[in-house]
Amino acid sequence: MDIFVGSLSFKLKESELREAFEKYGEVNSAKIIIDKITRQSKGFGFVEMPDEEQARFAISQLNGAEMHGRPLVVNEAQKREASAPRPARPNPRPTSSGDRYTPSSTERNTDFGASSEEKRGERVFRDADKPAGGSRYKDYGKGRGEGKKNMGSKRGDSRRGRNTDFNDDWY
Repeated sequence: MDIFVGSLSFKLKESELREAFEKYGEVNSAKIIIDKITRQSKGFGFVEMPDEEQARFAISQLNGAEMHGRPLVVNEAQKREASAPRPARPNPRPTSSGDRYTPSSTERNTDFGASSEEKRGERVFRDADKPAGGSRYKDYGKGRGEGKKNMGSKRGDSRRGRNTDFNDDWY
């Protein structure tokens, strides 16, 4: 008989769980469920006992018993029922070749290297044609650090806007 054991301490080991149930009869297996990501106990486990009478006696004795400071919840394990199949998700891709979009011969671009502007003979500026300087703005002509106004001193902006010409104060 499979037995569900809940409310387990996270420090409890499988050997301790097995020993607790072996007092009431033979135990085939004792398993504590571990989280795959954190590798920590999920706080419940399962014990398998071959004799149903001994298993029912262990359930009656251990349900509510305290282990590592926590009261155990011990029940007969419920078998998982085969769940209904999940509904099919809508397929974003077409299933048959008739559903697929195929461009007409006039829409097909056979010259993969050229854009439509270049095909018309227009000049297209690319990254290689831009001047060096790191400006991310088009056609402003200022690179990094150029044209900054009223930035103040390196020590702070405490002198900005003040009259620092002390000679004007003297008569």
